[in-house]
Amino acid sequence: MNMKKILAIIVAVIIAAASYFIEEVLLKKDKTSQQTTTEAPKEVIPPGEYIAKVERIADGDTITVRLEDGRLAKLRLLWIDTPEKNEGYKLLRDVEKCGTSKRRMKEAGEKATAYAKRNFHKGDKVKVKIEGQGHFKRYLALIWNKEGELYNEEIIKDGYACIYRKAKYPKYLEDLLEDAKENRRGLWKDYYDIMECLCYGKEN
Repeated sequence: MNMKKILAIIVAVIIAAASYFIEEVLLKKDKTSQQTTTEAPKEVIPPGEYIAKVERIADGDTITVRLEDGRLAKLRLLWIDTPEKNEGYKLLRDVEKCGTSKRRMKEAGEKATAYAKRNFHKGDKVKVKIEGQGHFKRYLALIWNKEGELYNEEIIKDGYACIYRKAKYPKYLEDLLEDAKENRRGLWKDYYDIMECLCYGKEN
């Protein structure tokens, strides 16, 4: 083998080794970058009042909004609790507790969601007051619709939600709830037994 062939082989080996090294370095850098991006904690939105736009309505008591700075906030609305419409432990627990069917419980939950969608539409400009963070990193909040009405009150007054009694709430909500019950408003019309059970803990 002559000298030219030997030199050509050596150069080829060096180029291959260099290419492999560069590829490994770039791959490692890319993985590190992805890992840093994935693991970087999201900034917690501090308590306060914000102007936001409605992004998504999950159900009667859970709404996602986008703040003016672009951050998304999934809100678990304070004071209220609506019938469950999704499969899961809470649905099964409430069905057993209230002695009703999954179908009827889901129907009640869907109607509460429909009520929320009548109050809010994607893109609506609303005011929210965030008071902290709860389970599943949802923000505990009050929300006013574009007409300036406090939704957390209105949904109880109109008969589509119970009071969430595991946390502090204004006592005047009891009067709103009782009035909705007596006048058979909202879910109290066709799902009286379910609302009686969920709102007052009275089982069938």
